[in-house]
Amino acid sequence: MRILTKTGVIFSIVFVDFLGLSFILPLYPEIASRFGLSATLITLLSASYALMQFIFSPILGRLSDRVGRKPILVVTSLGTAASFLLFGWANSVWLIFASRILNGIFGSSVAVAQAYIADVTGKNERTEGMGTIGAALGLGLIFGPAMSGFLGHFGFGAPAYGAAVLTFLNSIFVIFFLKESLAKNLRVKKKILNLEVHFKNLAEVLKHPLMGKIMLTYFLSMFALASVQNIATLFAEERFHLTIAEIGIVFALIGLVLLLVQGFLVGRMVKRIGESKIVTLGIFLAAIGYIMTPTIEYVWFVLVSAGFMALGIGLIIPALNSLISKNASREEQGEIFGVAQSLIGLALIFAPIFGGGLYDLFGSGSPFFAAGVITLVAFYFSLSVLNKLKRVEKRDFFKHN
Repeated sequence: MRILTKTGVIFSIVFVDFLGLSFILPLYPEIASRFGLSATLITLLSASYALMQFIFSPILGRLSDRVGRKPILVVTSLGTAASFLLFGWANSVWLIFASRILNGIFGSSVAVAQAYIADVTGKNERTEGMGTIGAALGLGLIFGPAMSGFLGHFGFGAPAYGAAVLTFLNSIFVIFFLKESLAKNLRVKKKILNLEVHFKNLAEVLKHPLMGKIMLTYFLSMFALASVQNIATLFAEERFHLTIAEIGIVFALIGLVLLLVQGFLVGRMVKRIGESKIVTLGIFLAAIGYIMTPTIEYVWFVLVSAGFMALGIGLIIPALNSLISKNASREEQGEIFGVAQSLIGLALIFAPIFGGGLYDLFGSGSPFFAAGVITLVAFYFSLSVLNKLKRVEKRDFFKHN
């Protein structure tokens, strides 16, 4: 709770960012019907959002290392509110796409929020601090779909207007209550628009014997999740004929599991078994959920498979974020998280299209089976991370004793 109090404004920022991601999910069947879009085209909405995050996450991360965290978070919060308003006004598929592109640009502030957490926490508090971000993610996933399910009764644009109001209020909160975390003497002058350097940094990170495996584990885990996340509503509507409100309830329950796991469980678990074992356990549980889902015949069992997926992802994300932070220098936290978010962004660009294509070509269950296989590959890399850390810890043990 001490960490949550210390980073309460960051909690609200990340909550709003994930609200932007989650509020649209129950609306996908309505968007598909209203504009005549296939599953593949629906997932392009998510891909366009992720493409902007891939481009702008490193830019915002590097910019925050240069000018501080607060100015970036203020601008992105206001921009996110504007993107919600555009979605609410949209009367064509092109305006829908434009709103998601803007939301992706201004929603790229998660790397800056992660850097803020790294600024204000010590290494022993880092996983708990990253769990704060995970708790905000879970709350965003609870509130976003539930809000869409409720406000959707008042019109297609009503959920977006509700999100815009919350985001604007959050902007005021950021302006008046967020304290800058990066001291001026720690700020580094970097070229902001240098994609060559960014891709070089990305390549260097992937070549690193430990960090590279951590990043690949993260990439594959997020690719598997993103390949089913956006077609899950179409799957639920086709297989079980769920309404927007019922789909919202399912996503809200998933978000509740994420909130409980990342906000209260993972911080306690890391003290007993360490981040790498948590990642391995989380990946195994997520794989069970993915493979189980397309075999389900009764709607209530969806909650069981979704629970496995949510529990797994809830363990994976904060533990991987902590591993990344602990293996990066203090001066490069913004940049390294920018690289991480960009790599995840690549997964979020191509995975929805991959999942939508499988859905259209091979049926609604195929993306879940594919996600299960991809997660098992991530499981292999997580074991490599575990073994690598064991060797490092063993060398350190003999060195200091």
